Amino acid sequence: MKAEAGASRPSAIPDQPLGHWRWQDAVSPLGRLRLRMREARFWYIQALVVLATVPHYAIESSGVIGTFEDWQLNSLAISLYILPLLYAALSYRWEGALLTGLWAAVLTSPSMWFWERAEAHLLTEIAQLAVMLGVGLLVAWRVDIETTERLRAEKTSARLNLLNQVAQNLGETLQVEEQLPQVLRRLVSEPSVQSAWLYLASSSADEDAMLIADDPLKAEVRDRQAIVQLHERAVGLGRDVVTVDSTLVVPMFGESAPIGSLVVKLDGEVSLPEEMRDLLVTVGQQICAAVEKARLYRERQESIQSYARQITQAQEDERLRIARDLHDDTAQELVGFVRGLERLGDMADADLTEPIDELMSQARSTLRSVRRYSRDLRPSVLDDLGLIPALEVLVDDVNSGLEEGASLRVTGQSYRVAEVVELTLFRIAQESLRNVQKHAGATSAIVELDFTPDRLRLSIADDGVGFQPPKELPGLARGGKLGLLGMKERCELVGGTFDLQSDPEHGTCVTVSVSV
Repeated sequence: MKAEAGASRPSAIPDQPLGHWRWQDAVSPLGRLRLRMREARFWYIQALVVLATVPHYAIESSGVIGTFEDWQLNSLAISLYILPLLYAALSYRWEGALLTGLWAAVLTSPSMWFWERAEAHLLTEIAQLAVMLGVGLLVAWRVDIETTERLRAEKTSARLNLLNQVAQNLGETLQVEEQLPQVLRRLVSEPSVQSAWLYLASSSADEDAMLIADDPLKAEVRDRQAIVQLHERAVGLGRDVVTVDSTLVVPMFGESAPIGSLVVKLDGEVSLPEEMRDLLVTVGQQICAAVEKARLYRERQESIQSYARQITQAQEDERLRIARDLHDDTAQELVGFVRGLERLGDMADADLTEPIDELMSQARSTLRSVRRYSRDLRPSVLDDLGLIPALEVLVDDVNSGLEEGASLRVTGQSYRVAEVVELTLFRIAQESLRNVQKHAGATSAIVELDFTPDRLRLSIADDGVGFQPPKELPGLARGGKLGLLGMKERCELVGGTFDLQSDPEHGTCVTVSVSV
């Protein structure tokens, strides 16, 4: 769990593996020196120096040094210091080597004053210590260079990894707002970042501004007011990044207007490096581009849907006009024609009766067809009585064409819904039953209408031959199944959900659910 602001943080070790590297690891040498003094492993190395001192003092205190062989033995004891010195240099760079070398010199120096020795012996010990310290510092210098390069590579890798994760999160979907909390949580996983917010300004008059936080509990009203002020200040300054106390604000500018701001609160004691600032600016630019693309896509989708609604409404209006014309004009004229033939048949001779009866039969058949066409175009019962009676008429028309017939089942307490919803459900049922008659090879069909307080569900199922539907319904267009695709589009225009289930030899079921 991340430490609260002002609390002590774990000590940093620059040679930690990638993924644990902290931006504040690149501290000054003196800062690193203080960090080393807090680590147990560093003091274990110093204990090794003490152990290496024991043979040296044992030889010095014995008083037997005087021969060349004795000097060699003492020199070997002093050479033992090279082991902890190199270990410290490899583990802790130059500050480890320097401290360990000084500690070895401190531990060795008393022997130079308590035991008498030849001047050559004293110079030899000093030379050995100087050589060992020089070797240790040389090794530490090389380790320091390699560690610095490795840290630079790790920083670059960490930045690229973060940017790749952000790009992956934002690029997987056009519902960018759903992915933004995950992006913010990824930023907060950096030890130097305490909290992150994203303020998205409204793109239109009917859309509210959004405040997204890495933790939903942080998006409180007081936070919203403060962050809105930071956003307005950053936008007014027009810079890539604005720093206010321990908070960084990255304004996001779209093509025509500001999109919002990325607000990052840092730990109070952290001084953020320039590369981390650049990283936050890049993340803000990625978010800005993704949000702008998603908004543009939604605007185009809304424009397309609005256009489709207008076309659909125009079609329905034209169908209604033609249906009324057929009912009020053509059907009435046919009725008058049939009645005229009936009167003519009453007055005609026996030789003309049969031809007149044939004309009346044809006229009545034509009248029935005209009335059916009028009802299919726009049944008056749908406008006058509602969806259930209209479906009953539709099912009755199909019933005679199926071996086992068709049925309508209604569950729940029925109620009227918006005219456009009723018309949409009727058209979907009409098209589905037409498919059952023409293509399914079914013996029966069931239409179910389920009323719940918040949803209206319609399903049309048959026991026909079925088919293998594509994984994506737009693929229906390539298969020539434009009727099913039209149902789906009609359903989406009223905010409903469309589901198609079909399997060869097991029939087809179309389900539509609409919120009310």
